Amino acid sequence: MWGRSAGAGKHDPPHGWGREWILGVARAKYSREILLLSLTVTVTLFLSEVAYRVYQYYTLPDRLFALVDAQVPANQGIRSAGSPIQEKIPDVYAGYVYAPNFQGHRGHPWHSRWQSNSHGHVSGVEYPLQKPSGEYRIAVVGDSFTANITNNVRWTEVLQGALNGSTDWRSRVGGKFTRVINFGVDGMGMVQFAAMVRHHALAFEPDFVIVNMISDSILRRMRYAGVPIPSSDRTEHIRLYVRKNFVEQINWLNPCPELIVAVVGRLWGKRCMLPLNSQDILAADPSFRFSNRAEALSASGAAVRDILSASREVLFLVMPLYQELDSHNEPMWRGLVDDLRAAVPETTFVSMRPQMEALLDGKRLKDSPELAGKSLHQILELPAEQHPELYRWFFLPDDVHYTDYGSTLYAHEVAKLLVSRSVLAR
Repeated sequence: MWGRSAGAGKHDPPHGWGREWILGVARAKYSREILLLSLTVTVTLFLSEVAYRVYQYYTLPDRLFALVDAQVPANQGIRSAGSPIQEKIPDVYAGYVYAPNFQGHRGHPWHSRWQSNSHGHVSGVEYPLQKPSGEYRIAVVGDSFTANITNNVRWTEVLQGALNGSTDWRSRVGGKFTRVINFGVDGMGMVQFAAMVRHHALAFEPDFVIVNMISDSILRRMRYAGVPIPSSDRTEHIRLYVRKNFVEQINWLNPCPELIVAVVGRLWGKRCMLPLNSQDILAADPSFRFSNRAEALSASGAAVRDILSASREVLFLVMPLYQELDSHNEPMWRGLVDDLRAAVPETTFVSMRPQMEALLDGKRLKDSPELAGKSLHQILELPAEQHPELYRWFFLPDDVHYTDYGSTLYAHEVAKLLVSRSVLAR
């Protein structure tokens, strides 16, 4: 009668412990809810990650096939009688080169037409292997930014016209006609540049060699492409190419949180193997790059030294990419050229970035207050003359190769560099 009040239960707190007991029960309940919420979030993320990888596993091959197939047939539709079906042919030294006498074009967004001459160079002009006595030759080696098959204007051709139109330049080369020969082939890197110089460019007796590189050139390993695809088995061969070069290179069980990185990874410069846009896989295929930065620098350094030993007069031009001119954070490229320069200090590397950025002074997006708040797509829907200057240089938003306009500007800046600097002696 004295120890318990009416209605008291056996689970009531001990006398004097009421507040502490209630707080303890509340904390335990809160902890269980937090644990349950964390478990729910973890399971949800795990299942979403699994679902994302399953989706990619089953749909990626077809999406990559469609992207590759969309390009290759375009090169077959307008070929002239007797011209080859494949734009690239195997090469024992450089991995692959353009087929001679090929006519091709690229669809959206480039809408370009191009052709190769009898030597397999991107050019509509023929010239002999042996250099004529009244000719000064510049061999330009590079990748798609030099080959310009995504353009109707080749910057190497614009460069040739600018040099021949310069009285200062003609005086320096003894009044000779300057021929700029385009040895660029899309997809190549520094290792293949060296093979192109030694085994192809030197046969044309160049007086001067320009290696027109981008930062990514250092990361690219030797590639082999251009294996002829029979028209009767075309689909099968393209699917084999996609599977061998892309799908089989993906580690489907890698620990990287693919879904989260695909959605927000670019905010902190992170990239895994399964981006949302399958075009990014074609553009940044890991099988076409060295496995790590140290390996890439070692191989590219050896390639640079090989180029220097093969030709006495060489200039390495570093062509800026859209991402670099727009100050995007690209960790894989940061400091690469500086590291290569340190590895081969006897080499002359000239960055064209300062010259190109000078052309953007006062013409960037921040200098156009009327465009403030507009998205990239909204800006690109405006007439071309209302676009910020940088946006006119590239095939945005679909591709970051230079447009005809951007290529022309670059050619004139290179011409100014060659005329104003003593680059004829290394």
